[in-house]
Amino acid sequence: MRKSLLFWMLGLIAAVSLVFAACGDDKKDEDGGETPPAETSAPTSPAGESPGVTDTEVILGAHTSLTGPISAYNIIPNFTKAYFDHINDTEGGVNGRMITYLREDDAYSPPEAVSLTRKLVEQDGIFAMFNALGTPNHLQVIDYLQDNGVPDMFVATGATEWVKDPSARPLVFGSNPNYTGEGLAIGKWILDNMGEDVTVGVLYQNDDFGQDGLAGVKLALPTQVISEQPYEVTDPEVNSRIDQMRADEVDAVVMFATPVQVGQAIKHARSDLGWDVQFAISAVSMNELTAIISGAENIEGTVGPVATYMAYQTDIPAVQAHIDLVNASGIEGAAASVLTMYAQYVAELMVETLRIAGADLTRASLVDAAESITNWQCSVCLFPLTLGPDDHDPGQGVAIGEYQGGQVVITETAYRWEGVSVADLSVDALQPLEVPADALTGPPQQ
Repeated sequence: MRKSLLFWMLGLIAAVSLVFAACGDDKKDEDGGETPPAETSAPTSPAGESPGVTDTEVILGAHTSLTGPISAYNIIPNFTKAYFDHINDTEGGVNGRMITYLREDDAYSPPEAVSLTRKLVEQDGIFAMFNALGTPNHLQVIDYLQDNGVPDMFVATGATEWVKDPSARPLVFGSNPNYTGEGLAIGKWILDNMGEDVTVGVLYQNDDFGQDGLAGVKLALPTQVISEQPYEVTDPEVNSRIDQMRADEVDAVVMFATPVQVGQAIKHARSDLGWDVQFAISAVSMNELTAIISGAENIEGTVGPVATYMAYQTDIPAVQAHIDLVNASGIEGAAASVLTMYAQYVAELMVETLRIAGADLTRASLVDAAESITNWQCSVCLFPLTLGPDDHDPGQGVAIGEYQGGQVVITETAYRWEGVSVADLSVDALQPLEVPADALTGPPQQ
């Protein structure tokens, strides 16, 4: 398992700096990765029912990255499919229908995402889009899906674009805690632990990811943010931004950046500058990879939001069951991680939505089912979630994790903004949240 995890991490190091960048006209890699599924003829449904549904099958699809610059993230759609296969094998699918999940490889290219989405809708006749990956790619197809009445379930990014106005886009649902909510929670932690006189610098990726996060931090710390340092995903390093925040004499540094940038920034601050500043980082980088890049001794004490159990918490039955599923999946190089935890979360959420939608499954009943979910909790999640007609943002609670000995340890501090729209987010809207007692265990002693 450790060898598999290391293999996955080494691959991710090479790819992750481009996670949130648009890749223009990048094409699919024909020589590597998983071969996208062959085209199928559009399924036929009884008159008056939705496409992609028969008495025995429901077809979901996604544009995603199986190859290309973020191919290390293919564990998400691949393990999601493995989880659906597990449900098919052990439970006969959902309401008697087997789940077919078509994963089309856009290689993180927006033009490819457009053509493949049209294929999924017009040729394969999918019932719903599920967990499509990537903000720049999905922005190119979201209105097409809305115009064609295709439910757009649980998009695989935390951008506020998907969830800020359900009335404008009634068929789209998010999945991750949104980045503005994350930034607000980080800012609240700093306020609670470092006081109102704290000064803060923010390093942020200059796109929806970083800008949403910056906005959240400033909601909690409107006067305390004195140094704003954007960077472009094409920048070779971010050391100069760290140097500037050191010169600005900030007390805390918040980073909405990917693991490569975060790890390098922390290593530079600690090893090169000898700077003992408090670091807080986005959930995007709250993983073992960031610790490997920065060095365990450098990242010690860094905090950030988390929403699932950690893979080392094997005394928790749901975590061990997850590990067993990953090991049995047959996916080459797969090991339990925050990415497989996320994949199981969204897969379980989709299964629950289909279950509630019932035997008379239509696209309208699917959306109604999602909007009826109340206080539901996935097996590997820390907190329950609720959705509604005016709330398509399922991940509205996070715990604060802290790096100890190179791994993320979940602390007792957690915040929620359940039912609060993006427009109404504020520090006063955050509510304390109780962390499950079984989550408050660190990694086993070495």
